Amino acid sequence: MSEHDDDPFYVGWGTTSSVDRRFLLGAVPVTLAGVGGIGAFVASALGDPGAGAWHTGKLHTLRGILSEEPYPIIRVPTDVGGFPTRTVLVVAQGKCTAAMDFSSGQGYAIAATGVLIERKGRQMLEVPPLLGDWAEPIDENFGLYPPPVVKLVAENITLRGTILDTKCFMGVMRPSLGRTHKACASLCIRGGIPPSFRVVTKQGQESVMLLTDENGQKYSEAILPFVADPIAMTGRVIQIGDSLQFRAAVSTIARIGGRRI
Repeated sequence: MSEHDDDPFYVGWGTTSSVDRRFLLGAVPVTLAGVGGIGAFVASALGDPGAGAWHTGKLHTLRGILSEEPYPIIRVPTDVGGFPTRTVLVVAQGKCTAAMDFSSGQGYAIAATGVLIERKGRQMLEVPPLLGDWAEPIDENFGLYPPPVVKLVAENITLRGTILDTKCFMGVMRPSLGRTHKACASLCIRGGIPPSFRVVTKQGQESVMLLTDENGQKYSEAILPFVADPIAMTGRVIQIGDSLQFRAAVSTIARIGGRRI
């Protein structure tokens, strides 16, 4: 640059020009207000996460009967809700529940220790990987654990909703449903976390049912492409004690294109 050139030359350590200062003083507040407005709009569009709780601060011990049908559960005696036992799902910490061995305790009364997860009256016990003897056999009267009553609620019924992973929905993740959670939910279900089917009526009433195949067994990975997407499924609703199951074949799944459930 010659001494006769009057064009400005930018120097990073120099004083900001008055023109730039006026621009920044006006642009920065407008930009921040715009970003804040967009954030408020997005937040208002998100659903209420509900009263899910992940009690990571301490370990809980539950006493009940261990079963693997269709997913690992403990039936715990209770006097709440008119049922003799309540259903507590059992999962591993992280996304690797399928690696846990439940065979040694199945059908026996145990004292099970882990981290409690709960939402809207439903409970889940998460077992930390470093907790070796998380399930100890106990000598208790099996009369405390009567088999749950099995009841057919609806047959050959088509429901619209979404498949979600039960663990995240109950309180581990927020948001815990919808397409923003699709990748996480798919990994959880692939790793053995029980899937559930969430249905919301036109009146806004929510029902979340444990999802199984048409025979009441664990679902295969065939459902993974449909996780978190709006779909319709046809099957049976079964009540087993205090819990609901939706039993439907993967062949009945139909996508609901462009419609929000």
